[in-house]
Amino acid sequence: MKIYKKIGIIGLGTVGEATLEAIKKHYSLVEKRTSLKIKISKICDIKKEKKNLAYKYSVPFTSNPYEIINDANIDIVVELIGGIEPARTYILDSLKKGKDVVTANKALLSKYGRGIFQVARKLRRNIGFEASVCGAIPLIRSISEGLVGCKVRRLYGILNGTTNYILYRMRRDRIDFKEALKEAQKKGLAERHSELDIKGFDALHKLSILSYLCFGVWPKTDNLYVEGISRISLLDIMYVEELSYVIKLLAIAKKDKERLDLRVHPTLIPSEHPLSGVNSSYNAVWLEAYPAGELLFYGEGAGGIPTSSSVISDIINVSFVKPRFIQERNNIIFTKIGSLFNRYYIRFMAKDCPGVLAKISKILASLDISIASVTQKEREEKKFVPIVMITHEAKEESIHKALSKIDTLSVIKGPSQLIRIEDL
Repeated sequence: MKIYKKIGIIGLGTVGEATLEAIKKHYSLVEKRTSLKIKISKICDIKKEKKNLAYKYSVPFTSNPYEIINDANIDIVVELIGGIEPARTYILDSLKKGKDVVTANKALLSKYGRGIFQVARKLRRNIGFEASVCGAIPLIRSISEGLVGCKVRRLYGILNGTTNYILYRMRRDRIDFKEALKEAQKKGLAERHSELDIKGFDALHKLSILSYLCFGVWPKTDNLYVEGISRISLLDIMYVEELSYVIKLLAIAKKDKERLDLRVHPTLIPSEHPLSGVNSSYNAVWLEAYPAGELLFYGEGAGGIPTSSSVISDIINVSFVKPRFIQERNNIIFTKIGSLFNRYYIRFMAKDCPGVLAKISKILASLDISIASVTQKEREEKKFVPIVMITHEAKEESIHKALSKIDTLSVIKGPSQLIRIEDL
């Protein structure tokens, strides 16, 4: 028995256009593998030149989203315009009109996901959002369905392809951050204004969604720690390699009883760990769950064509599956960054003169920070040279207090570099 679903697509950007093309070209494959018959009833974009797509694929076009939202014959609204508003209003109005919704809007779900899902639950409507995290990787469904009987303990994610590409090029080609960023922009892997990627906020939005999936918690992202990669230098890339580490921008989630640790920042991970080999613009998520054990999800995390596969998967899923929502938890305490205990990589730029290391060590010792290893790099008398240090586990608050004191020394050219270490 065939199931017929009529859909409307709002937003014909990179992902929207790729989704339209994929459905039109491969709808017969969906029909063969499922009992679902998809029909695109209407497409919408504020750019009227997108009407050419309507002619190309013989689909009705409109520049008014409410011609889709208010159409009683349309079953599923696919929102692909991005941003907060008017996307939020379009999704809520679609739900209220009795339609299921598919979206790839990570920024919106990160900020208003709780409210949107509450409306969907009340109205017994489905929301598909696989495409909001890691593009083509079937991560969301794997966690919400495949691991439904498991308790996620730890999650580490390379969730942003732009920053991963930049760090990869810096390491491979021995170029600095600015040059690697320009290269990413030329290849279309970074936008001209790429602050959301570079500063870590894109990864933070995705981490917020994963927090809901893994722990039933929608965090307020304004309260979470986020740090980007713009301060990572080629020196750091090279020095950590000598220590058998690789630098990655990681989204981190750790659950310990009623305490949840969520953060995004550059991180040193062991070079032998699978995440260290995730190169170019690829995404990956490594997680530890009980009783499943350690799992790695890897694949293309961005781009219209890969992401369109997740959008189509969501369309099929919401067509068959009854609405099902994760029970939210409100009794969670969020770990503050200052209370963390970690090992740290520190790079000082110190004047090459006697007694410098002794001054640094004295300040660290006064705050109970123990040194695991220290290396002074090339010697140039009376000039500033790098001193690379790895600490034993220490409290983050103490580390920052120490660096603020050390950077005031006349023999130190600050600010000193600090990168957290995760021994996966």
